[in-house]
Amino acid sequence: MMGSCLRLDGRRYQRPIEDHMGVVIAIVNNKGGVGKTTAACNLAHAMGLRGRRVLVVDLDPQCNATSLLLSKHPDRQHNLSELLADETRGTPISRFIYPSSYAGVFCLPNIPETASLEPELIFSSPTSLLRVRHHLRDYVLRHFDFVIIDTPPNLGTFVLCGLNTADFALVPVKAGSAFSVAGLLKAVRLINEVQIQDNKDLKFLRLLINCVDKRTLISRALTEQLFRTFREDQVFRTSIPANTAFEQAEAAGVTIFRYNPRAPGARAFRELAQELLDIFAGETLPAERPHHAQS
Repeated sequence: MMGSCLRLDGRRYQRPIEDHMGVVIAIVNNKGGVGKTTAACNLAHAMGLRGRRVLVVDLDPQCNATSLLLSKHPDRQHNLSELLADETRGTPISRFIYPSSYAGVFCLPNIPETASLEPELIFSSPTSLLRVRHHLRDYVLRHFDFVIIDTPPNLGTFVLCGLNTADFALVPVKAGSAFSVAGLLKAVRLINEVQIQDNKDLKFLRLLINCVDKRTLISRALTEQLFRTFREDQVFRTSIPANTAFEQAEAAGVTIFRYNPRAPGARAFRELAQELLDIFAGETLPAERPHHAQS
């Protein structure tokens, strides 16, 4: 099934799914350092390079996605904290979204002070966990091809807000870390629980194997373990290699495409973007919740 074209802001964009304007993808894993923000920003840029219109929602109070995408836009009047606190005061959602310096890529920024909202979100749940969905979802589905939600390295309230907003959950896992695999299993269980109890539209998308170094035994062994544990349609064919260009790009405050478009990591994210477009064009999505071994 081929996507149709649409015109936004005077530019042509390719719709990923026929008769469907946008797709919301939350990137989650209980473990830090597995590449969630790297995946969110570089995948968004890769999609933008293909003419798609992409929004990155920074749900992590560490604000790394905000820093990477909006470093040249320091004067941001509105941010995610207002949505989570339910204090938009009627401000149009479009005022919360800022263009990045990358073509087709936009960001809804966060601020560190958002972390202080977590107790209130807990006390007023479950309605508080739907605030981001309530304020954001209808607008972004009509104005963006893809929405990528970057979440904190835990399975707390901000992650639940993201999963309640999303259509799909993507889980990155670091190939060289057994602890990352443990976090992966916890994340998969949470996705299943949110799908059953709160967000019936949520689907597990795929695992993204990150930081692959085929020279090391642990990386090869954990990669093989993942393919034994999960079905073929639950793991992206494309994996992201261990590549120092990622750290160098982040230190420079840019995506890998801006820092070194010929780096192996940049090539991998171009391939991942194409695989994702192919998945939605053919709608080859997992038919059921992921089966996995017990941890």
